[in-house]
Order: sequence, then structure tokens, then C-alpha cells
Amino acid sequence: MIFDGEKLTDLLEPLDLSWKERTAKELSLTEDLVSQLKKLTQGREISGLAAYDNK
Repeated sequence: MIFDGEKLTDLLEPLDLSWKERTAKELSLTEDLVSQLKKLTQGREISGLAAYDNK
């Protein structure tokens, strides 16, 4: 499995945020999603997610 941070940036683009605001939103969103994504993959590695995983 691959987590593509570029796609997350694309998702937030219509909000017309500054890079600082966008980064904060991305980190907040991924913080909420990391545990759910890990459950969905049943412990398999998700490439690219380690950059957002604080645990």
C-alpha cells in the first residue's frame, strides 16, 4: 500500500490555503487517519505514511 502525500495536497488545493496552513491541515488530517488506515491494512506497511506517523 502507498500513501501519496501529493494527492493530499491536491485534495486541499481548492481551499486556497497558504503553505503553512495547508501543512497544518495535512498533518491534522493524517493524525486522525493514521490509526484507521493501519486498521484497514491489517498491520501491513503503508509506504509514505511514516512521514506523518508520530507514534
